[in-house]
Amino acid sequence: MAESSLFKWSTPSITLLYQISSALGSAHEKDQILHDFLVLLKQHFNAGAGSIQLITDDGLMDLVAYFGITEEQANSIQHAPIDGHLFSFDTDVIDEIQIRKNELGLETLPPKQLCIPVRFKIRTLGVINLFVEDEININEEMAYLLLSLGAHLGEFFERTHIENKNRLQLIKDERNIIANELHDSLAQTLASMRFQIRILDQSLQPVGDFMAFKTIESVEHALDEATTDLRELIAHCRVPIEQQGLLPAVKRAVEKFRNDTGIHIMLQSDDQTLPLPSNMELNAYRIVQEALANIKKHANAYIVRVLLNCDDDGNIRILIENDGKGFDQSKIQSSEGEHLGLTIMKERARHLGGELKIESEPDEGTRVELRFRYKDSSDDS
Repeated sequence: MAESSLFKWSTPSITLLYQISSALGSAHEKDQILHDFLVLLKQHFNAGAGSIQLITDDGLMDLVAYFGITEEQANSIQHAPIDGHLFSFDTDVIDEIQIRKNELGLETLPPKQLCIPVRFKIRTLGVINLFVEDEININEEMAYLLLSLGAHLGEFFERTHIENKNRLQLIKDERNIIANELHDSLAQTLASMRFQIRILDQSLQPVGDFMAFKTIESVEHALDEATTDLRELIAHCRVPIEQQGLLPAVKRAVEKFRNDTGIHIMLQSDDQTLPLPSNMELNAYRIVQEALANIKKHANAYIVRVLLNCDDDGNIRILIENDGKGFDQSKIQSSEGEHLGLTIMKERARHLGGELKIESEPDEGTRVELRFRYKDSSDDS
């Protein structure tokens, strides 16, 4: 923006740019940063409402932050068509800022809609909409100010994208390191123990001690289970959940359970995409995985049902139930401490900000229900 040197920036413009830069560079969570960004615009332009929409890979507008808009109104414009929000690269700078009548169909909002492109370099990422009552004079300074705001926000989104990508790569690398260490250490140790057990079994054959043979058989079975669990853990470390998505990962877990056990298992879902952050996907998936592992090891079930659905408000429900032998929950939660697997499941549910209910009675089966909420938009300010 070399041409901006032709005019002198006013104090309010400089102050706003400084505040915007500080807000976008803060250490707050992304939702809070976008909220603070919109609050600054609201105060400076006396806007009655505002929103930030980003262009998705599908050519729709994703509503990522807003104020002065009800949740119902937000739902009505979420993933709206991109028409009317693209900006030409061939116009003068002042023409890049558009003031139009409120075209989003939100009748309770102020009549004038100020549209500011969000850009990183020459790539348009989305748009900032400000709904105002008063006429805004788009002179040269105002045009450059608004474009600067959009450019600052574009740099923020690009920086956030790169940081997320780098963080996921670090997680992937660390998980691969863990998987390799498990394979080279613990897996080799288990294999060595199985070999030694076979030698012990052969050495006791002439003795014919029945109790010794039963003990060896029990140890071999435990080693087989431990080896299987370890292989699954190594496999999951090497295939990050974010590359699968929650529903496809659960489908694969259900298919593997069916192949490993021969137990009749049903998966019911609405087949809609659940746009969860990778850490939430992983915690939810691990709960399903642990529940299925417990059924495999302890339930003696004939039928298993897995239910996964999500409503329009982002309420997610996952149910895993079986008709097996069940258990006495009072004994599980005895003075000896709660079963470690169940404790970890409940801890994961807390990380999701949700609730995990486990219902079971001896000979009455078991029901594990996880409920949590995630909606990919800001709350109404």
